[in-house]
Amino acid sequence: MEQGSQAEKLVLAIVQNQHAGDVQTGLLESDFRVTRINTAGGFLRRGNVTFLVGVRAEQVDEVIDIIRARAPRQDTSDDPDAPPVATMLFVLPIGRFARI
Repeated sequence: MEQGSQAEKLVLAIVQNQHAGDVQTGLLESDFRVTRINTAGGFLRRGNVTFLVGVRAEQVDEVIDIIRARAPRQDTSDDPDAPPVATMLFVLPIGRFARI
């Protein structure tokens, strides 16, 4: 088990399928390790991808900026009551991190 990791935060981002490849590429190009999980959810059960990224506290804004740039919020429906396509993002503290 690898000890002494610097990860302090877990960025959990749920991204629409159409943006997932770009988000993953952007994170990897910036040397972030990322776990990608294909998921489904929402009212129409659309395909999503959930990304898990462990980072130091000072890297959180950089990860969010990459995701924001690669998965822009879009109004894709003609229905004014339909919610826009958006990314759900959570930043959680990490109590312990180990790479086994």
